[in-house]
Amino acid sequence: MKVQNAPDTRPRNRILGKRLVSVILWGTLFTLAYGQSPLYTSNQNQYFLHGFARAGLGYLDQDWLANTLDPTPVFSKLIEVTARTLAWPPIFYAYFALLAGIYFFSLYGILRQVLWPAELSAQKRWLYLSALVLVYSAVTRYLIVRVSNPEWAYLLDGGVAGQRLLGPVLQPSAFGVLLLLSIYFFLRGNLAGAVISLVLAPTFHPIYLLSAGLLTLVYMGILYFERKEMRGPILLGAAALLGVLPTLILAVSTFGGSQAELTARSREILVSFRIPHHAIPAQWMDASVFIKAAFILLACYLVRKTRLFHLLAWPALAAILGSALQILTHSNVLALLFPWRLSTWLVPLSVGVVVFWGLDKIWPWLERRVPANAMMAASMTLVLALAAAGLYKTRLDFVEKKNSREQPMLAFVESHKSPGDVYLIPIDLQDFRLETGAPAYVEFKSIPYKDSDVIEWYRRINAAGNLYRAPTKRAGCRLLEELTREGVTHAVLPYDHTIKNCSNLSIQYVDMDYQVYKIIDESRGFTAGVQVGDP
Repeated sequence: MKVQNAPDTRPRNRILGKRLVSVILWGTLFTLAYGQSPLYTSNQNQYFLHGFARAGLGYLDQDWLANTLDPTPVFSKLIEVTARTLAWPPIFYAYFALLAGIYFFSLYGILRQVLWPAELSAQKRWLYLSALVLVYSAVTRYLIVRVSNPEWAYLLDGGVAGQRLLGPVLQPSAFGVLLLLSIYFFLRGNLAGAVISLVLAPTFHPIYLLSAGLLTLVYMGILYFERKEMRGPILLGAAALLGVLPTLILAVSTFGGSQAELTARSREILVSFRIPHHAIPAQWMDASVFIKAAFILLACYLVRKTRLFHLLAWPALAAILGSALQILTHSNVLALLFPWRLSTWLVPLSVGVVVFWGLDKIWPWLERRVPANAMMAASMTLVLALAAAGLYKTRLDFVEKKNSREQPMLAFVESHKSPGDVYLIPIDLQDFRLETGAPAYVEFKSIPYKDSDVIEWYRRINAAGNLYRAPTKRAGCRLLEELTREGVTHAVLPYDHTIKNCSNLSIQYVDMDYQVYKIIDESRGFTAGVQVGDP
């Protein structure tokens, strides 16, 4: 019996290897050009807390906020498992890089699928990839800020109301890039991939339930009108609903509340006090909103004969109608549903359509006048320069954080904390918990979402704020005694604060900006040594 030789797969493997190297290279360059902020910045101080507490970081498991209902348990589990198994914080930068790569290649894949489904030449592909890197780079954001408004930094890749898909840090909302991956899979005909990606986005952050629901309906509508049968669309919708059902139940239990009056009050606190810049249109409506709307409308026109038109137009219409309804009714429920958050993926996708359409118009001119090798060299030089600039911006952020005025005090607390400690801190000191591993009484940035917990957070914010604003020593010392009865054991005070001479305070640390005091039991007496920080 003659045995046939197995087919030679080496050429195919070489092609796959080259593609993998290309994906890793372009993804890395885009991530560097986009830029990251240092751990732990902004919302990370809230969304890493539950995971770090369960992983045993310091004594965060004793923190009040860490023991409230977790609104993003899947993300917290990712943080917990990573902290337990790897214990190497830079891995979180790698997670962000992975999401940035999904963002970059999903955008490119969608635009390529819609505008140029045929094979592209290497020089054209490099040009278009480098254009995407440029549009969404830290350099472009810097230039926008320089010529317009600091709040317009994410004009080209962010939604309205200060909300965006990617942003500069790893957080649950960054998993919204999976919505773009879902659209890419759908356009490629990979319905399973489209549904799985669609389900994963709200699984990591329930805020994407609305986006996932609308995209599911649009997918179903497109399939029905193209195939003229109901079975496929119904199966797709059922699979998506089944996938998000656990997240939907969690969202209802977290945000729905139990007592109507309590729930209404907590929503009012979130909308009017904590996040008006995200939740009240009058707070975020400015000229940039209309520029972003213009990009979406133009993109809808440019892709009007493709599937992408429906994936842009119907969600955009829903965002407009939902926003208008909230403005008319002043509904806090609608405000917390954030119908305008649909813009977080509509804007970058629409900007990409406009940019690629413009490049397509000038491509014949470029192809005739610029040699292929020169075009590829120019594209790579541009991308390398953008990556270097983004890396430099990231380095500056790291240096700024390292040299921030609270770092010496945070280092002292990190090395001197003990079980049972609860620190009263200035309410704007958002980095305290994760930098020190010590429980804090309350701070403004990090919030719970269960209605009763929101009420308690608000009470704590007012109590702490009143103390730090105390006009006299007597008033401040009285407030401090009340907080001591709630379990506060230490106080971090701005230098020379009015209550520093309260009789139950014993100084432990002092520098030019902060002082750390232990609250003593006056019935037994206590004297602590003082550590002086760097001036």
